[in-house]
Amino acid sequence: MRKYSDVVIVGAGASGLLCGGLLAGRGLSVTILEKNRRSGKKLSATGNGRCNFTNLHMDEDCYYGDSQWIGTVLDKCTPEALIREFERLGVYHRERDGYVYPHTNQARTVTEALRRLCREKGAQSVLECAAEDIAPCGSGEGFLVSTDRGAVRCRYVVLATGGEAARELGGSDSGYRLAAKLGHCIHRTFPALTGLVCGGDWWKQTAGTRVQGRFSLRLDGEEYVGECGEIQIVKEGVSGIPVFQLCRVAAVALHEGRRVEGIIDFVPSMSRLETEEWAGRHGIGGLVPEKWVPVLERSSRPIAESLHAWRFPVKRTFGMERAQVTAGGVSTGEVVAETMESRLVPDLFLTGELLDIDGRCGGYNLHFAFASAMSAAEEIGVRMKGKRGRVD
Repeated sequence: MRKYSDVVIVGAGASGLLCGGLLAGRGLSVTILEKNRRSGKKLSATGNGRCNFTNLHMDEDCYYGDSQWIGTVLDKCTPEALIREFERLGVYHRERDGYVYPHTNQARTVTEALRRLCREKGAQSVLECAAEDIAPCGSGEGFLVSTDRGAVRCRYVVLATGGEAARELGGSDSGYRLAAKLGHCIHRTFPALTGLVCGGDWWKQTAGTRVQGRFSLRLDGEEYVGECGEIQIVKEGVSGIPVFQLCRVAAVALHEGRRVEGIIDFVPSMSRLETEEWAGRHGIGGLVPEKWVPVLERSSRPIAESLHAWRFPVKRTFGMERAQVTAGGVSTGEVVAETMESRLVPDLFLTGELLDIDGRCGGYNLHFAFASAMSAAEEIGVRMKGKRGRVD
């Protein structure tokens, strides 16, 4: 490992690899520290291995967090700009209903393109190397980054560690601890984009079925906006994209001690009157998966109510181990949206999932990871132009 680099990047995930490759391409010496055995581990698994890396339907309403802050980030990096950036890296894309994937339909295509960029531009990736401390060396004097394999001096640090989600793929709280040591406020974290464990004695009986319906939440008796799509039934509750979109709302509400219920509308395209008439003529076998027929018919509620508002208590999420994204993190109020620089520690930059911004399912979280990496790389590159002297 180098004893000095212009930039040290902590984390070789989506934002860390792109930021490192872009900076090395500007002629800077870059060291990327990664605690896992290989870089891009989580990126290679994202989107069920397909890597939905942006979405053409992009605005601040697709994210949780400070809408004005994320709006500024999105204005700097549009989906079209990100697509062009990846085309320069040799990643051709395909698009379906606004969802943008690599043309190969393989996440590894994106991961390998970023690894190749870093390798060809000379960024040094140090694997199985955990950053333990980041110490500012004084005004304008850079940082000393201590690891379990030695220390490296640098002018700039980029924290790109990701969040706690998907722990089996390397998710951890290490980035939050490093940011907190440097004075940053860490907002409580919750699992996002995962399923919900629910009460009810019918889940094992109906497990494995898929419902083309609408999933919504009730918080203390008041219905929260729902999502249509394929609801996946598992032995402990519900999963699938409509559930993913709302699980962070459920997680926060449960933490606040609120009563959380889930609701499935099995036939959102029908009115209750139409459902009653259909069930009277044909039964419900043509409206729901076979395993659900005896469950719904045993209910004491009118059949139309059961089909349109099947309610059950929500106990908890599937947890960080099975979550795809972390909600919460470093306060965005302490980070400049245009550049990703810390407002508290000059020359420290923070990107991606580490920050208190999380998006809906559909390419929004990867878009933010890449957009924040590009903003940080641009700012550092501009500052380093004409400042090539070492921090000795």
